Amino acid sequence: MDRNKKIKVVVAGSLNYDIMLFVDRFAPPKVRVKALARYLGGSGGNAATAAARFLGTRGTVIMFGAVGNDDIGRKHLSALRNEGVDTSFIVIKEGVESGQAFVAVNPSGETAIYSYYGANEALSNADMQPLINSGIKPTAVLIMNPPIEVAEAIAGWARDQSAMVVWDPGSLSHEGIDKLRGIIHRVDIIAPNKDELLSMTQATSVEEGVMILRKVNPELFVLSKEGIKGSRLFMKDRVLVVRGIPTERLGLRTRSTSGCGDAYVGVFTAAISVGYDFIDAMVLATCAATINASKEEPRGSPTYVELMKYVTICRKFAEPAVT
Repeated sequence: MDRNKKIKVVVAGSLNYDIMLFVDRFAPPKVRVKALARYLGGSGGNAATAAARFLGTRGTVIMFGAVGNDDIGRKHLSALRNEGVDTSFIVIKEGVESGQAFVAVNPSGETAIYSYYGANEALSNADMQPLINSGIKPTAVLIMNPPIEVAEAIAGWARDQSAMVVWDPGSLSHEGIDKLRGIIHRVDIIAPNKDELLSMTQATSVEEGVMILRKVNPELFVLSKEGIKGSRLFMKDRVLVVRGIPTERLGLRTRSTSGCGDAYVGVFTAAISVGYDFIDAMVLATCAATINASKEEPRGSPTYVELMKYVTICRKFAEPAVT
């Protein structure tokens, strides 16, 4: 990689191999799987792909994560390179399989995910050393779901580089706010979905959860991803609101919501890195997530050119507002 090229986004997070199980319902005791599909996934890989497709040649995306020394790991490296993602800092772990996820998808596109973390769980602070020593100074760093201690270290490094730090806590939200204080102190924007925010803070509403998080970090911006209802960015003195966009509004059909949150935060972070303001970044991210929902694969985020075909209609239905 040309080290003189401006690095826009570093993404730290998981790389999984997703086995999609298409079912009529999630309910027990026994459910027949109607169809199977296999895709590369993982929150980190999905978000890095979304960011790279949005940025195109305008900036480089780096992926920091771990895979096993297996066919799945090699597929990840090849696929990400084909997307233009720099894979120099993906660690290959010996003696452990690459991460895998089993994703049940019902006819409405809703998902239930069962993850085997594998190599993702073996990522350590020591694995960060090549990145720390690289001299890279990114514009933005997106932290997905590496182990907590790695997430804290990445956030600290990002702060030292004067990068905007965005954290999507994902499954780490279930660890609770006390275990997550170290990283909450180090990030600029936390971007959980609504359920994760309530789980993390034990709050009964998003607004209460925001107040609890700001007791830990008064400077924190909270981006609440609320599915089809849209998203809200709680800033110091105002709240930015963008409505969700049903796929039908774009002439599409929902096939799977797997990876939609990753597409959202990947495009949101990439948009910020090239100078979009927050509300425009939220509209673009919402549009990308809606398009992603029309695809079976979790990495269904559009390229920048594809996204621009929908942006006018997306802006209309997203109804961006400041409250």
